[in-house]
Formats: sequence, C-alpha cells, structure tokens
Amino acid sequence: MLRRIQGNRLKANSGAGYILPQTQALVARFTTPPSLARMILINNLIGALITAGVWAKLDTLYLFAAADSQAARQNWIQNLYNCTAVSSPTFTTDRGYAGDGAASHVDSGFNPSTASTPKFARNSAYFGFWSRTSGTQTVSAAGAFVADGITRLTRNTSNDSSGRINQSAALASVGSVVTDGSGLFGIARSGASVNRLSRNGANLTTGTDASTALVNATIKFGTINGVSFSAVQFAAGMFGENLSVAEETSAYTAVLAYLTAVGAA
Repeated sequence: MLRRIQGNRLKANSGAGYILPQTQALVARFTTPPSLARMILINNLIGALITAGVWAKLDTLYLFAAADSQAARQNWIQNLYNCTAVSSPTFTTDRGYAGDGAASHVDSGFNPSTASTPKFARNSAYFGFWSRTSGTQTVSAAGAFVADGITRLTRNTSNDSSGRINQSAALASVGSVVTDGSGLFGIARSGASVNRLSRNGANLTTGTDASTALVNATIKFGTINGVSFSAVQFAAGMFGENLSVAEETSAYTAVLAYLTAVGAA
C-alpha cells in the first residue's frame, strides 16, 4: 500500500507526499528498517530523479553514505547488482566506503558485456561517483578496465581530471583546472565519437574519442582492474545510459540534497 508522509507519521492517502513504490521496494531490502526521517530523504531523492527523467535511464544507483553497510551496498534502481565489499574497505556511517589503496574496494557485480539488457551501452553510457576526498590521486578511483573500458580519475597532481567511457585513450580536462577532488565526477558518451567529462553536473571538457567494445569486467569503486587501487572515500555512484548535461545536473542536485541532509556534503 502506498503511504503518505504527514508530519511525523505515515498515512495511507492520495495526492502529494506519497512514499513511492520504488522507495518501498528499496527499504524492504534493508536489514534494518530506516527511520521515518531517512525514508523521507530516500523518497525525495527517488522522486526527484523520476521527475528529471534520470531514474529510468540508470542501471544502478548507490548511496554509500547510508545508515549502515548493508543499506550502503544496495542498488536503489533494482534488486540486482547489489555491491560486495572486497578485502574490507572502511565503511563510515553516513559518509560511505573508502579503500585502502592496496586491495580493498567495492564491486558492483555489473559487467557491461554480460549484463542482461543493460541500459549502459557502447554508444550511450554514463558513469559517475561522488568522491569525499579532495586531494590528488595517481590512479583512477573507479570503473572497469582490461585493455580499455571505463575509468575516472578525480584530480591528479597537475589538477587535471580524466577518464574513459568505452574507449582506449583517456579524455583529460587539460585547460579546465580541478583544484578539489571531491564532488560528483562523471563521464558520459552520447555517440560513437562523442564523449564528455564533468564535475558536479558541469562540463569540464568534451571529446571525439571513438568508442570501443564494452569492457568484459565488473565496475568497481576503489579500483578499476584489481591491480591499481585508490583510497578515495565514495558517498555515491551510478551508471546507465547517457545523461544529458541537464539530466546530470538534476542528478547532482538531488544527490547533493540527500548527502547534505546526512552530513556527507
């Protein structure tokens, strides 16, 4: 049954304020039921993404900044590709997961090459994650990579940001200085030779890198290939089909509101 939020209670009713069926399905998978305040935050985020047309384009959405580690690993979009913590990454309540730079990471279990009817496609794809680590990095903090694939480096020692999305060579933000490695770092592909880098919903650069075949590896946070590792702390992550700049901006705004409310942003 749909339930309405009114004051500090949930009431069965009609009209604005409903606990969405998507929210109900998600929180039913939480081992520990969320508080009413948390459920409202979740519901508001889901509602904003549905309204913006983003929800329908995603294969996954992770809010690692959760009340507990079990909730943090759940895929909000569907009961598939719930994350696995590998080699004990550090979980901090309402902040997220962080790797150790040596072995620990979080694995989505989503392999673009083998997933059943994925929205993430060779020439229409989006990958983004929310970093809470402002400093520079020497390796890409998340993605999937074999000979080519999906990578995202937030900020290097030259204050450049870079990444790959179904391509062999990295697209770099040379000329668009990034002095803060925290925030939502995205990379999108809207065609066979059209890609772009972004931070907090704003474009850093666009490119014409040719697409390559989908990588045959799972998308991970804290490592891209199980060889190089990052110690970045992740508050959120998402991927699916291409998001326009407007859609990504809406996603950023919605996720920011949730993270601000729990103290992660």
